[in-house]
Order: sequence, then structure tokens, then C-alpha cells
Amino acid sequence: MPLPEGPWLNVGSGPTNAAGWTHLDGSWQTRLSGYRWLLPLGRMFLKKEIGHWPTAVKYCDVRRGLGFGPNTVAVVYSSHMLEHLHRADALRFLREVHRTLKPGGACRILVPDVEAIVRWYQDHQREVAANTASIPAPGDRSANGGKGSSSDLLMDMLLLRPRELPAGRGPATWLKRAATLHEHKWMYDAEGLRALFKEAGFANAEPRRFLDSALPAAQLQGVEAADRICDGAGVCVEARK
Repeated sequence: MPLPEGPWLNVGSGPTNAAGWTHLDGSWQTRLSGYRWLLPLGRMFLKKEIGHWPTAVKYCDVRRGLGFGPNTVAVVYSSHMLEHLHRADALRFLREVHRTLKPGGACRILVPDVEAIVRWYQDHQREVAANTASIPAPGDRSANGGKGSSSDLLMDMLLLRPRELPAGRGPATWLKRAATLHEHKWMYDAEGLRALFKEAGFANAEPRRFLDSALPAAQLQGVEAADRICDGAGVCVEARK
């Protein structure tokens, strides 16, 4: 079935600005980039570089919808964004995707693969405890470089919580403590992600490999990176409406 005409949305895009896509992101970087006069104050309070993302990336808090009408969108793509939502919010997001997609439109979602993470932990727990582990963890996401106890490493890989709350006082600290979208809220394996698609109204969700898609590879490779899905780094599910 050919894809319908309409916008191609890259949701949770980060600073990616590939041609042919409408890029949406809910980060403070995106929000502040639209208010250039606030950038000096933001840099002073947050103590980090902000406002350098492409202005083509539009701010969108997906918990409040996508901002498109019913049956108006051709493609929705998202890589390593869904796990930053509570499961109830993730379900609402996929229902919103289903609502906005045209018949025949495609939804393709990548998330970290909790099955690969847990399998690696089970296989290498003793090596980590003895500080002898030499096999990279899936996606190489450990925040402590593989040091510390095995349970600490597992928590770093899952990214469910930071090791500690941001220190200090004042607006910058309050903002950092309030901005929790960067933390993982719910993790998925292939079956769990397929189940979420089905619950949202998609009848044909199936696991996919890197660039294995109904979307043309020439356009998909502008937003899809191998290190987000290959070698246990992630799991992908795709469905058509």
C-alpha cells in the first residue's frame, strides 16, 4: 500500500533537522529557541549552552496532543522518546497518532530494548561485580562507565532515575528538578511495544529492523541512526493505519 500524501512528523527529534520532515520536540532547548531574548538569562541560570538547536525544530509537548487534525498526517516517527512518558501518557500519544494518521499512514517507534538490557545484566552480573566486564552494554548507556556495583550499572542502563537530585538552590535547581522528561518512565520489549500499539487501535504492528520499513530508506535514514536500534540498543515496531 503506498503511503498517503501529508506531513511526515519526527516526534522527539532532538536537534535533528533532516529535510522532508516536520521535527517536534518537548525539550527546554526547543522552547527557549523561540524566545531569543531569554537565551542569555537561560544560560546564566541553567549554566549550560541553550538556544543552539535548529529553529526548524518546533516545540510540542506530546502529552497535550500533536496539534494536527484527524486524518491529516502521513507518517509519525519517533526514536527513543516514548520511554520518557508514563505508560498512560504513551498510550494517549499513540491514540493521538492513530487519530491524526490518514488511512494507510505509518507509525514507526523505536525505544531502548529492556529485554536486551536485562539479558546483558544477567549474563555479565558477576563480571561487573568483579570489575572484569569487558563486553559493552547494549547501547553503551551506562552513566558511570561500567564502574560500581552491578545493580548500580543496571539502574544507569535503565535511566529510570538520576543517581541524585540536582544540588543547589534557586530557579536553575528548581527547573532541573521539575524537568523530568529526560528520565525514563516506562520500558518496553518488542511484545510490550506491540501490545501498546494494539491497545491504541493499531491492528498490524510488527517488529522491524534498522531501515526495514514501509518508509523509503532514503528518507528514513535522515532520522534513524543505527546506534539507536542495532546490537541491542533498541527495539522497533511499525504499523499502518
